[in-house]
Amino acid sequence: MTTHDHFDCIIIGPHEIDFPIVESKLKKMGEQSAAYRVLKANSVSFRGERMPYFQMLNQLLTTATGQPSHLHVCELPSLALCHLKSFLSKQQLNVEIINFFPFEKARLLSLLAQSPIAVAITTTFYVDSDTVIEIVRFIREHNPYTKIIVGGPYILNVCTTYDTEAQNFIFKTIGADIYIGDSQGELTLSQLLHELRNTHNQNLNRVPNLTYTFNNTTFQRTPRLIENNNINESIVDWQLFDQAYYTPTVQMRTARSCSFSCAFCQYPSLGGPLSLNSMDVIEHQLRLFQEAGVKNVVFIDDTFNVPLPRFKAICRMIIKNKFDFNWFSFFRCANSDDEAFDLMQASGCKGVFLGIESGDDTILTNMHKSASINRYRRGISKLRERDIITFASFIVGFPGETQETIKNTIDFITETEPTFYRAELYYHYTSVPIHQQAEQYGIRGSGYHWKHNTMDWQEACDMVDVMYKTITGPLIMPGYMFDFWSIPYLMGKGLSPDQLTRFMRVARDALVQSL
Repeated sequence: MTTHDHFDCIIIGPHEIDFPIVESKLKKMGEQSAAYRVLKANSVSFRGERMPYFQMLNQLLTTATGQPSHLHVCELPSLALCHLKSFLSKQQLNVEIINFFPFEKARLLSLLAQSPIAVAITTTFYVDSDTVIEIVRFIREHNPYTKIIVGGPYILNVCTTYDTEAQNFIFKTIGADIYIGDSQGELTLSQLLHELRNTHNQNLNRVPNLTYTFNNTTFQRTPRLIENNNINESIVDWQLFDQAYYTPTVQMRTARSCSFSCAFCQYPSLGGPLSLNSMDVIEHQLRLFQEAGVKNVVFIDDTFNVPLPRFKAICRMIIKNKFDFNWFSFFRCANSDDEAFDLMQASGCKGVFLGIESGDDTILTNMHKSASINRYRRGISKLRERDIITFASFIVGFPGETQETIKNTIDFITETEPTFYRAELYYHYTSVPIHQQAEQYGIRGSGYHWKHNTMDWQEACDMVDVMYKTITGPLIMPGYMFDFWSIPYLMGKGLSPDQLTRFMRVARDALVQSL
């Protein structure tokens, strides 16, 4: 990535606050608080301290090799940053990116010294403002004059969930100058940067989708104008990046939004209608990856195998071109057939993320999952027959959940034996479809602190612990900065699937003991 004598914007990707700080903060809320119990279910006690999986892995590798290990899944190229840089470059804007804030502070200092017009912070992986606040403070300390812009899913959630007074309170706490509230946002950011360039006649009211402030006390808003950018024109221009940045493992998107309407998810309503890249665009990008030496491609589409005929066509195209990389994706195994499973294996699929959510048909109906346990059971079996790694994600405590439905989920996981699984405490957003049935289910509260007619968050936390302690076959893969995408990342770093499984077995034992 090049550095310009003058440039318009630094875009900053994910940040991870030091784990001891996170643990200390949550522990103050009480060791039986929902947030702390969730943290415990996503970390291990190892060598006298609590830590996330990657810290444990790095310590083990350092001991085994005698060389310092600093592996982290956020080393993967941030697709959100790559999309933004590509889009803004087409608008004649000079942009630099910071892929992972903790690893690139020295480079960020060098870029801030060049007085960029703005710094934009993405919030793709954030559920609260703490991480953003740390980045804002760092920027203010080293360049108090550059404008700070914050956008992405966390800001969109703030804008769609809270009233104006609550939004202003959150924004004042963050301390940035401008906030973008759109599910896409790249066009708004482009218009904003061009307006910030216009120092002689600057008027932010000409830019839609903004909340902005000049004193961090009063906030002004511009009209809402929903973006619907052409997905084929918004692809990543990988020629803007050094090949070393996106090899050996890279993420790729072939679609935007989701064709389903799960009752716990607001993404389809915010993301708009499902948009699909053309086959020519997909083939062009994959050929570029092949020529660059990419070994692992991660498709991040929410429903990669929907529509099914298109999915089969992508697999056939990979086979026809003899692309020899491994690929990984989200996958709806209830929406597939034998031909698709065969094509997956032949085209190099090595692992899939299965958002199964429950092993009970009643809960699946409540969730509007458009799937059945028998279809899931068959799908996992077909994937295992083809040596495709399966990671199954489950929600514990969804409205209607009982100890009996959780027992059914435990039985389902034990019987089907996905390679890895995760059980997550249900998090209730008041903006998701199931909240429209709050009276029917007796839903009270929000976030992690909820109760409904058949369960509350404390009982659900207890059941997560029970699942982790009693399920002995599939291995636990937590959500805290590890997750499914760590598999292709670590394979790209030289770990074999067998080595990864051995580590996950040790980590599972440590996690269960630490509960």
